[in-house]
Amino acid sequence: MTRILFVPVSGGAGSGEVQRCRLLADALVAARPGIEPHFLLAVGSAPLPWPTTGLTASPTRAVTEVVAAIATLRPAVVVFDGNTRVAALDAARRVGARVVLVSSRPSAADRGFRWRRMARLDAHWLVGADLLARRHWRERLGRWRHPRVEVRRFATVFAPPAALPPLLQRLGLSTPYVVACHGGGRHRLGERDAAEVFGEAAAASARSGMATLAVATGAAAPAIRVDALPNAELMAVLGGARAALLAGGSLLVQALALGTPVVALPMQDEQAARVRWLADAGALQPAAGAGPEELADALLALAGDADRCERLRAASRELGLDNGLPDAVAALLALLGD
Repeated sequence: MTRILFVPVSGGAGSGEVQRCRLLADALVAARPGIEPHFLLAVGSAPLPWPTTGLTASPTRAVTEVVAAIATLRPAVVVFDGNTRVAALDAARRVGARVVLVSSRPSAADRGFRWRRMARLDAHWLVGADLLARRHWRERLGRWRHPRVEVRRFATVFAPPAALPPLLQRLGLSTPYVVACHGGGRHRLGERDAAEVFGEAAAASARSGMATLAVATGAAAPAIRVDALPNAELMAVLGGARAALLAGGSLLVQALALGTPVVALPMQDEQAARVRWLADAGALQPAAGAGPEELADALLALAGDADRCERLRAASRELGLDNGLPDAVAALLALLGD
């Protein structure tokens, strides 16, 4: 078996890095069954269907444990997603592993282009719509100093959507419908939990008569609530939705790539920058406020405005927001020798 080790940021406020690595692991095994994914995750992270070594904290705060795990597991490839430390990169090099760093935030991308990190990488991947055209001076300098490192850009990565009709039947969801999902994690909106705010917005939307699916929120009836969905099923329901209320993380770009009109409410500063960039490009509708009723009204207004929805879809297409999963899998297989 060929082992590939995934070391995503975990145990914090978001789950995008872990889910992205799971998508890569699933797709890699489907492409080559002899691959053995292994994850290093902070204790308390949601369980995955792959072998996992628990860490006392997120990998950047449990560096000694990461170094020891790499020495024990001796993977052929290590994928660090979100951030890493130079000591962990050195550990991967010592066992002869090929090393990939995935950055989905501008600040993380800039750190990844520092010379000490670039000297230890085989590839640096930038994942995010707002990173497609961005060329920071650190990137220019890092690529000049270390030209052998392959730099690739992906708008987003997600699983091919599942078949929608049987999924809607299983969920009891009629059409047309809208979706509300804050994206997971323990985010706050002022003094309130983000999941509660999105859940109340979903319930208000459903009370208006619009079928509403609330994912990972505490929404009350008549909204249809589901705690989680596999990525392929989540992509299916987003792709079929009249509109969606989302935060500003990786799920937002996945939805836009599927052509879903979105009202976006960012959870933190880097999400806010991404939402502003996409709004300036005409690809989404930023939320005007964070009150549940306001959010429900904005979601319903967008769902009912076919012309506005089509303009948002057209702007998203102009940005080239394609699913990069097939290319990412091919790149990892190439590092493994395929």
